[in-house]
Amino acid sequence: MKLSNLAFPLLVLVALLTSCVGRRNINYLEDAALSNTAKLFPNKKFEYRVQVNDVLSIRVIGLDEPTSRFFNLEGSNGMMAVSEAALYVNGFGVDKTGNVQLPTVGKIKLQGLTLGEAQDLVQRKISDYFTNATVIMKLVSFRVSVLGEVEKPGSYFVYNNQITLLEALATAGGPKEYGDKRHVTLMRQSDQGTQALYVDLGKTDMLSSEYYYLLPNDVVYVPALKARPGRMNLELLSILFTAVSATALVYSLVKK
Repeated sequence: MKLSNLAFPLLVLVALLTSCVGRRNINYLEDAALSNTAKLFPNKKFEYRVQVNDVLSIRVIGLDEPTSRFFNLEGSNGMMAVSEAALYVNGFGVDKTGNVQLPTVGKIKLQGLTLGEAQDLVQRKISDYFTNATVIMKLVSFRVSVLGEVEKPGSYFVYNNQITLLEALATAGGPKEYGDKRHVTLMRQSDQGTQALYVDLGKTDMLSSEYYYLLPNDVVYVPALKARPGRMNLELLSILFTAVSATALVYSLVKK
């Protein structure tokens, strides 16, 4: 076969391989039912409850200055410290029995309560000892990890006690070109062990999933597309095609 006749089949092969990574692996939340009219996706939001080993920031406002120092973390300049490490180290940890140990008040059972319920309980206990005191409680051990084919893999702290799977991916810069959005793996810790499942970001059903909202210590892993080796081979074929085309052109000129 002449070199000039070989170029066309190679061009067709390159075009076919280019289509290996289709739209279904690229677009988010495809749904044929979506139109100009809004469609509601009811959320199965899970309200987080305090667990063993959680770390809570508990501030008590309205105390006299000496008593305030027992509860409230301050920096060297007298201002509230806001660094992640300071909040974590100086927060109140939930021990293996589900209790937190507060100065003067003693142990309070918080395991199994929502953050709102836990704050109300601490408020009642504090009010038994101090008047005009206001309790503000935050979960400071809420972080999620995003790994795999994303722009900025790592662990991220969550400060509003709520984050969705899409928000976590956006925080990590989003999936890369070869990230497989159809088989994102979500790993979640439980008392029985580690749960793992695939989440398909290409389907709008994900918006109504109980796994759409992440929980503390969730790990999100974006795998590489299986078509990636084919795309890498495509680059080699492109180089080969260019070389064959150049050789065919030179051969034709010499022959003339």
